[in-house]
Order: sequence, then structure tokens, then C-alpha cells
Amino acid sequence: MKFLKNLIFHNFHLKLLSLIVAFLMWLNVTSQKQTHLEIYSYIDVINLREDLEIEAIEPERVKIILESTAKNIQELDISKIHVFIDGSKLKEGENKLPVKVAVEGLEHIKIITISPPEVIVYARKKH
Repeated sequence: MKFLKNLIFHNFHLKLLSLIVAFLMWLNVTSQKQTHLEIYSYIDVINLREDLEIEAIEPERVKIILESTAKNIQELDISKIHVFIDGSKLKEGENKLPVKVAVEGLEHIKIITISPPEVIVYARKKH
């Protein structure tokens, strides 16, 4: 009994301190862990010339994978993610344009994947 008591309570303050430091290190590591978020979004067309109109965009939606800490992902407002193509370079007929993503106000969110990275846009002259 004296051996067990000595094993537990000998240098107890150091053992307790070690336990607290280990817990704080674990807490720090788990809070920094990166999390992925996969969303599907429709594509907006910005800077569209006035003499053109969009007939179709193929595919209509793209998959976006974002990465950040779990806390940042939980606080993310999906409405602040803007998926778009720049219509200023559109011409009549079939166009292949890159998809762009902007996340408003959250610079610490990293865009991992945009799939597909380009879409086909069919445009025609307005009547």
C-alpha cells in the first residue's frame, strides 16, 4: 500500500503539471486541424456585354472544395461564396471560360478544387 501511495503522490505536482501541459498541447493541435467543405454552386456571369445573352452554361453547377480550420468552416456563411465567370470576353456561339471563386471577408479560407475548372457558355446576340 505504501508503494502504491508513493508511486502516485511522489512528485505529484510535477505529474499534475505534465498532465496539464499535455492537455493544452492536444487542445492546440486539434484546434489547428484543417477541415474540408464541399459545396455545389450555380455560376453567375459578370461583366456581360449588353448585346449578348446567355443561352446555356454547361455544366450549370460546379463543385468547390474549401479548406480551413473547423472553427472557420463552422462560421462560414455560404452566401458569401461567389462563383462566377467573366462575361466580358464572351463572343457569339460557344465559349470556354475559367470558373472563378471569391469568398467575401474570409481570407483564411483556401480554395482547394474547382471542378470543372472551365465551363462552356453558349451566347447569342440579343434581338
